[in-house]
Amino acid sequence: SAYLKPRTVNRINKYASMANTTFSNFVTGQCLEALIFGSLCFLGMLILRLPYATTIAVLLGFTALIPVFGAFIGTFLGAFLILMISPIKAIIFVVFILVLQQIEGNLIYPKVVGKSVGLPGIWVLLSVTIGASVGGILGMLIATPLCSLLYILLRQAVNDRINSNVQSLLTFNDLITNSLGVYSTVVTQSDGSAKYYMHDA
Repeated sequence: SAYLKPRTVNRINKYASMANTTFSNFVTGQCLEALIFGSLCFLGMLILRLPYATTIAVLLGFTALIPVFGAFIGTFLGAFLILMISPIKAIIFVVFILVLQQIEGNLIYPKVVGKSVGLPGIWVLLSVTIGASVGGILGMLIATPLCSLLYILLRQAVNDRINSNVQSLLTFNDLITNSLGVYSTVVTQSDGSAKYYMHDA
């Protein structure tokens, strides 16, 4: 910081804090989603009377930490364990997990993880898909928090530009309204935007 301007240092600290918050929220959301998926798997296996319910549910919970596609890895391992006892039950298990994975990937994951990082669900799915195609498993892990950070920065830039335009408009209007005996009031909203009111003196 001794070699940088205070404004530059403040900006770097601001972006670093945003990145830290985004990645921390992502990890929290990812762990919550894995817990939900593992719990649903455990309950479903108990209902279907499938063997190794606890072991496989824990296994699927851990592999679910890999966004969207991680559960398929756990499914393969779980099906292999059940196959040694009953091929029919292994098939039932695979069908059950495929259905559960569709629900998890399209409803639970975008809602839980997207909400934790402040990213719309459709963007979560899109970021994971792009991340998987570009960087494989590592790409899937970092795609969502990285996309969320870019989304937040872009949203803030747009809001700053809008507020800047509002302030420029207010300055211009003040030159006109004051000469006409009309005064203006600016009310700042909770989201950082501003509303402009005009009233007589």
